[in-house]
Amino acid sequence: MIDIPGIYLIIVGLVVLSILSLWLNCRLWWSGKRYRREVDRNQRGDRVVRGLISEQFAPFTETFQELGWDPQEFKFLGRPVDGVQFQEDEIIIVEFKTGNANLSSKQRHIKDLVDRRQVRFQEVRL
Repeated sequence: MIDIPGIYLIIVGLVVLSILSLWLNCRLWWSGKRYRREVDRNQRGDRVVRGLISEQFAPFTETFQELGWDPQEFKFLGRPVDGVQFQEDEIIIVEFKTGNANLSSKQRHIKDLVDRRQVRFQEVRL
């Protein structure tokens, strides 16, 4: 004959093990998700740092020289654009981008102002 209290004990044990297993799987899933978020954040941060460093050396690259620009005449700004190249017959606002990077909204606005010729020279005397 089947022992009824024994069956209840087995069922309760299985329920407890199922709940424990579900709890552990949820914790593992959540901690894995948090870990992936952290790794992604660190990788993005590393890309930004590498970009900022490469901007400092961009005037000394082959690409810069292929444009025919003198690195001595490049003035680094950093933000909101990377710099200004002074040529004999023009002044060029320069923004360096790598990979699939796009212009920020502020940089697009600056580009639009330049395209619409809304740029001026202001002398300030101190």
